Amino acid sequence: MPIRLRLTLWSCLIFGFLLAAITISIYLVHSTSNYKEQDRILSKISLHIRGELEKEIKEGGSLSEARFSLEKFSLNGVYVLINDASGNYIAASLNPFRAPDAPLPDLRKMKRNLHTFTDPEFGRFRMMVTPVWDADRVVGYIQAEISLKQIDTSLARLKWLIFFVTCTGLFLAAAGSWFLARKALSGVEIISQTAQAIAVSQGFDRRVLYTGAKDELSQLAETFNEMLESLENAFVSQRRFIAYASHELRAPLTTIRGNLDILQRMKNIPPEDQVEILGDTRREAIRMSKLVADLLSLARADAGQEIRMQIVDLSKLLKEVESEIQAWDKKVSIQAEWEPSVMTWGNEDLLKQLLLILAENAVRYTPEGGHIMLAAYLDSRHCGIRAADTGIGIDPRDLPNIFERFYRSESARMHSSEGSGLGLSIAKWIVELHGGNIIVTSVPGEGSDFQVRLPKIKE
Repeated sequence: MPIRLRLTLWSCLIFGFLLAAITISIYLVHSTSNYKEQDRILSKISLHIRGELEKEIKEGGSLSEARFSLEKFSLNGVYVLINDASGNYIAASLNPFRAPDAPLPDLRKMKRNLHTFTDPEFGRFRMMVTPVWDADRVVGYIQAEISLKQIDTSLARLKWLIFFVTCTGLFLAAAGSWFLARKALSGVEIISQTAQAIAVSQGFDRRVLYTGAKDELSQLAETFNEMLESLENAFVSQRRFIAYASHELRAPLTTIRGNLDILQRMKNIPPEDQVEILGDTRREAIRMSKLVADLLSLARADAGQEIRMQIVDLSKLLKEVESEIQAWDKKVSIQAEWEPSVMTWGNEDLLKQLLLILAENAVRYTPEGGHIMLAAYLDSRHCGIRAADTGIGIDPRDLPNIFERFYRSESARMHSSEGSGLGLSIAKWIVELHGGNIIVTSVPGEGSDFQVRLPKIKE
């Protein structure tokens, strides 16, 4: 069942229940008050007549000789009949509705002095029988009657009015609920149509154009648009990643294949040329192996792979990295400084990879005779790693993009053909995985300073 229909049915059910409860309550209150008013009139008149009759009897008169005018009660629509104790007629008022006289023996069988009876011709009547006393004996009865025809007719009309109002209210409630549900769900329909269009076109450049009020649906549309933007960025990033990875892998593969083709076709290659070709092939293979390893690291990062964490001594790691750097073929001076026991919580292999990435970038982009400083430090709230150099620096326009995958600035490409633009992306992932951040300051032509802040283990 569609949500719109369900909302309409529920609204009609709730509104119908409330409307029925209200109208039934109104009817019952109106009906009860009208009938009680008739009983009050009968009781008041009967008690008044009994008091006058019993007063005359006490003064020495008899019920049959009592002189008491009953005509004035006809103005209230009440018919009064006086009978003696045997049920014989004594006196009666004008009959405003020509009601039949109920026989007294039947009246004596009544359990209550108030009684409702129905006449086939004149409809329902309300009757009250009141005994007249002389000392301790009943000498007669006062029979007061009033027609309920007018009240019954009025209540019947009220029933039909309530029925008509209820039906009209339910119809209006259904129409209004259907309209409001349609209007309320229009945003959902727009989102559904946008999703279907995306599924057909397989493009994430579409957005939900919601122009309604600032409500939950507006928030849903904004959230959906944010999700589409995120998916579009991820889709574009994936396509760019595949294109860049293909390009970066194609270059070393082309070189390796070309060198192998030369070795296969040319049989009499001088030994020194063979050594150069094999060396070139080996360098390209190493480059491709490193690129594949970097791609694997990024794939693990995207997959959210869990890593094993433990207490890591950054000072110890820096010593190991310094020993490895000393074996590199470099033409710059490297200085390493560390404070004792710089402890953090993390993965030792990944943090060592972070140090090697920062050191390798510093060596690659620092000209001959330059200086590189590596340090592990502590402050009041953090511990961290610092890699500063006197290299080519980074243009301020390139700083926001240096952590993007495969991004290499123009100055970096001109200075060195090595590198794939993945190192700093991996470095940022490692830092964020450890709950830290990385700050870069650089001046073109003077050098760069990378500072990594990590959570410190409190003693």
